[in-house]
Amino acid sequence: MKGGRMEEQWCQELPFSDIYRHLPAVLPAISASLGAPCPTALYKNPEECRERLNLPYCSSCLFIFVDGLGYFNLVENLSYAPFLRSIKSFFHPSPFFSCFPTTTAAAISSMGTGTCPGLTSIFGYTQINPFTGRISQMISFRDAPDPKEVQKEPTIFSLLGRRGKKVATVGEKKFDSSPLTLAALDGSQYFVEKNSIAAAKMAGSLTFDFDLTYFYIPSVDKAGHKFGCQSEEWKAALEEADLEIKSAFEAAKKGTLLVVCADHGMVERRKSFNFSSLPKKLMDGVRLVGGEQRDVMLYLEDGQDPRLKAKEWEKYFGGWAVAFDKHQAVERGVFGPLSAESSAYLGDVIVCFKGEALLDGMGGKDIEMPGVHGSWTQAEARIPLIAVMK
Repeated sequence: MKGGRMEEQWCQELPFSDIYRHLPAVLPAISASLGAPCPTALYKNPEECRERLNLPYCSSCLFIFVDGLGYFNLVENLSYAPFLRSIKSFFHPSPFFSCFPTTTAAAISSMGTGTCPGLTSIFGYTQINPFTGRISQMISFRDAPDPKEVQKEPTIFSLLGRRGKKVATVGEKKFDSSPLTLAALDGSQYFVEKNSIAAAKMAGSLTFDFDLTYFYIPSVDKAGHKFGCQSEEWKAALEEADLEIKSAFEAAKKGTLLVVCADHGMVERRKSFNFSSLPKKLMDGVRLVGGEQRDVMLYLEDGQDPRLKAKEWEKYFGGWAVAFDKHQAVERGVFGPLSAESSAYLGDVIVCFKGEALLDGMGGKDIEMPGVHGSWTQAEARIPLIAVMK
């Protein structure tokens, strides 16, 4: 694979090589801004998070989380986001990163707890259920253990509540008390409105009564998956999200700190490998396949050599993928510190696709999504962080 645009190229900075430039640092930093610092297993000193992220102290915070809005996705299309363009000078000056893998379940649970996949036990869209030995899906927790059995780290929202701070969440009704919400964002009062603009205005108005208001915008990610992140539909979704952010900010009380962030970016698929066409040798000794199209996890049968299997898979894809085993992942800190409990959920081999390639058909059928994410290219790994006081 030859290098294309910079944002499509492999991100050379390893996940968590600087923990203060990664998504999970945001909520510990916000807790310190609110005067109620919440230490976590990864961030022992939230005040240092606040200083490193350059967040001011505030009486209330409006935290807007735009699913799928990567840094490069945004800056290449700022003409469709006039409000965000108007506050461009408040973008975080250093490159800021998601966690690995760059997928919603892993990122939101890491963000919500101020930790990392190695502690939340959520490593991707699908992963093994170690109690049944079958694959589970981690957005809906289909065939997964109870959310509280999988993810045992306290959420920042719950920690803030223990410190006397009131937290509100504004989102779609289907996410209220959903398994992922319970795992990642437990501890807030949930609010729903009839449409996105009404929800945005509600989020802003809640800053008068709540210390922290979290507003989740899913439309950009949805448009990217359905139409591609370079499509006119995606640009329209960005315009709508920008209007929602502006509406929320305008409705917020004076002295509110606005923080805008995302879970990951997105690329458009250009090169597809099909699972059903893989040579038999690659699947010898593989008992289960999890992860997703851009980040595949292999669970091996007992007695198999994970390092050898990783080399086989990497060689087969001829430069379109990077593969490493669980031991190498732990050595490199790819998932942050790895607990013994979390280790049971993690694959023996992880295969990450480069450029705009993916492996389709893992679930027995192709998933026709033009926009994808999950790997560690610049486009997927780098996310915006914007902070401005009203």
